[in-house]
Amino acid sequence: MLTYKSFGAAVALYGPLPAMIVAVAGVTTVTLINLRVNWKGWRGAAERIGFNIGMSAIAIFLAGLVFQGVSATFTFNPFAATLLAWILAAIVNDQSNLWLLIFLLHLQTGARPLAIWQQHKWAIPINVLVMSVGGGILAYAINAFGVTGIAVFFLPIVLSAYSFRLYVNQARKQMLNLEELVTARTSDLARANAELEQANQELAALSKQKDAFLAMLTHDMRTPLTSIKGYASILRDRELERAQQLHIAKIILRSQDTLLEIVNNILEIEKMHSGAPILLERTSFDFALMAKTVAETLQAPAQEKQITLHVADVPSPILIEADAKKVERVMTNLISNAIKYTPDGGEVWIETRVNGRYAELTVKDNGYGIPAAELPFIFDRYSRVKGHRSLAVGTGLGLAIVKNLVEAHEGSISVESEEDVGSTFTVRLPIKPSSW
Repeated sequence: MLTYKSFGAAVALYGPLPAMIVAVAGVTTVTLINLRVNWKGWRGAAERIGFNIGMSAIAIFLAGLVFQGVSATFTFNPFAATLLAWILAAIVNDQSNLWLLIFLLHLQTGARPLAIWQQHKWAIPINVLVMSVGGGILAYAINAFGVTGIAVFFLPIVLSAYSFRLYVNQARKQMLNLEELVTARTSDLARANAELEQANQELAALSKQKDAFLAMLTHDMRTPLTSIKGYASILRDRELERAQQLHIAKIILRSQDTLLEIVNNILEIEKMHSGAPILLERTSFDFALMAKTVAETLQAPAQEKQITLHVADVPSPILIEADAKKVERVMTNLISNAIKYTPDGGEVWIETRVNGRYAELTVKDNGYGIPAAELPFIFDRYSRVKGHRSLAVGTGLGLAIVKNLVEAHEGSISVESEEDVGSTFTVRLPIKPSSW
């Protein structure tokens, strides 16, 4: 647009030929600047420069002739003649440029000239206004102030253009920052969606696990409940000898203990996973003597299956500082599991010893054993060996509770097992807490 103003002023001040030279210089300069940004080789540059020079020179020369002709014809009113000359010259310049370009496009693509003109006619008033008004003002400034008039005219325009460029650059930076922010937020959203998807999958897995646990729990509770109901009905409906009554009473009490163990395990594991810490009431007691006592209390179920319990003698007490009730529960669970999952006539070995700063309990059996594929999950909640579910009643919570209780004492538990050979569980508890 600035070049058009300069061309218009040159027409008014110096005539068509000087204006054409100014146009050639201006268009060449602008084209070279644009080519520096988008360089496609010398041949393309020469073609573009030649076309622009020819089109601009022809348009400015024709506009200059129109300007001079109109100005010379309407001499009776110089102001009206100048105004009309500016407008007509601007129209001729704009339409000459446009139709030369249209003709070139027609030759290259075969497009209809009138259709191209219809698409670009909206720009005619703008181009005419810029050239006529801008060129007229520039010509007036040069007439009034000489060379200083050029500075007076262009300085505000240059400063405005520079300010606009700064604004555009700042807007571009803001746009880049906005794009980075959008990218970051999109990444965060994708990550959140992935986490949500993972949480949904985990929730679905937990739901399936819960359903499986409830089905297993229903099955496991039905067995002792059926036993209690059946034997209670026998006591109610039949006259039995005292020995038979005692036998049935023991079966009912054992079934009741099984139900109580199931309920206690459920309550215990939920309390452990509620986030509340496990509170320990530490006292000093004999670790070896407790193992022997627990084994004695489990002699009855062992004898029913004709399982022999071997408790290794310890020459001296193994005193530890721990929660006696919770350690007793650990021992009871491990020894009773060994009895449950050892076939009739099998053997279970219980041994205690001191190993450095730790007291160790080993419970070994020659029972069914655990498949290697299931061994890593044996301490998970609700985990039960698939092949063992028909062998004994259980919730799959006992070993999870044992692991939590042992770790609450800063101890560890491990297992070695081979299918159809047997299992060995080892518990290690510090003799004294590390904080003491």
